[in-house]
Amino acid sequence: MAASACALMDLSVDKALRFERFALDLERECLRVGGQEIELRPKAFDVLRHLAANAGRLVRKDELHEAVWPNVTVSDDSLVQCIRELRSKLGDEDHALIKTVSRRGYLLDARPASDQASVPTALAGEMPAPGGSGAPSVPAAAGGPPTTAGHPAVALRRHPLTAAGIAMGAIAAAYLLVGPTAPTGRIETPLANTSAVTTAAPSLRPTVKDCDVCPEMVELPAGEFMMGSPDDEPGRKQVEGPPRRVVISKRFALGKFEVTVEQFSAFAAETGFAGGNVCHVLIGFDSNDFRWSEPRASFREPGFDVTSTHPVVCVSWHEAQAYAAWLGRRTGKPYRLPTEAEWEYAARAGTTTSYSFGANQTLACAYARFTDLNSKFGWRDTCRSGFVEYGTLPVGTRLANPWGLFDMHGNAWEWVQDCWTLDAREIPVDGSAFMRSGGCEFGVLRGGSFVSDVTKLRSAQRGPWPVGAHDQGVGFRVALPLDP
Repeated sequence: MAASACALMDLSVDKALRFERFALDLERECLRVGGQEIELRPKAFDVLRHLAANAGRLVRKDELHEAVWPNVTVSDDSLVQCIRELRSKLGDEDHALIKTVSRRGYLLDARPASDQASVPTALAGEMPAPGGSGAPSVPAAAGGPPTTAGHPAVALRRHPLTAAGIAMGAIAAAYLLVGPTAPTGRIETPLANTSAVTTAAPSLRPTVKDCDVCPEMVELPAGEFMMGSPDDEPGRKQVEGPPRRVVISKRFALGKFEVTVEQFSAFAAETGFAGGNVCHVLIGFDSNDFRWSEPRASFREPGFDVTSTHPVVCVSWHEAQAYAAWLGRRTGKPYRLPTEAEWEYAARAGTTTSYSFGANQTLACAYARFTDLNSKFGWRDTCRSGFVEYGTLPVGTRLANPWGLFDMHGNAWEWVQDCWTLDAREIPVDGSAFMRSGGCEFGVLRGGSFVSDVTKLRSAQRGPWPVGAHDQGVGFRVALPLDP
């Protein structure tokens, strides 16, 4: 690793995973503190990257071995040497930052010096950062978030990221989860009676509901569409890839709404899933004062008032997968998360514009819950919805897209089936999911959330998120194949 790799260029917020006073450059694979580079051996860097991406969570030794030395058998001494080097380079002689959990593994206890991490205003994410149990880590959307906005980071093994990584709690910035900190301009165009819009025209497509606590599903046709975004689309990120033809050869059904608190609670009650206070709560709303609390929220109490019909949030990718598997056992049908391609196909609903309602962003208030001009956020913009409360809205409060699907734009980010890839051209063009051997370290979020700016609501918007993360603005919906 070249000693000047970091020093040659400014370490912008959209290219670094930050914890404490350190910045881990995921693209050039180096570590900085202030203006100084800290030289690390490649394997030590890989160990730190994995620990930082899972800050606040115990990372077992076998997980670190798999992440840093995949398909290679090494002794514990190799890992111990890396940890020793990291502690020396980080000035962590008292092991307060990298903690050893005897005979189990290591934990990066990355917390802001004042218990509340301040997030650079240039980060425009969209919500609380997800993480494992404890202080979740929040990678920013890899690959091309705007320099004045943030997205979750993606720290894939040996996959350089061009997006910022921010760990929540101590690495607390959010690209996918918050909005741009420097809006390009305000559009003071209120929509007539948008706050009164509570339902949309009923879908003309058939729906199915397999049990009383199952999500209502909308049947979608086989077809093809252009996935990705053109270079001239406002807000476009490089990670969305150039437009490419994707064929969805078989019919499938997608949740009409995001999975609700009531539906997820039925799963929790039947399976014994407790959920925990693993989500951070946003306590700074201004672009110059963006801070997260210590983990204290759960899917039942996500940091704002929810009813049974609100979308469930504070759910990790693994927990979303577990919910889909539970639905499958309950109904005998192959429920799962939608693939990235299926999700975008459904979000576009036959359209080719930035949003399913067209290219006019001032219409977003009728279709989406986001940081509009009535919100509290310092990056609010675009139009007025009439909703001023912090948090999500009950599902279906805004208008549906042309296929009768609600909240495909905004409200809560949604997990999909795929593992993250920086190169969207790796996403299969047959509608299947992009997966990695050995499993996903980072998944993919789609759709934007209530703390996203309007550009994060676009149909092509995509960003990475740690699969073990729990976030105040991340939920999901399920899919169901209909044809053999």
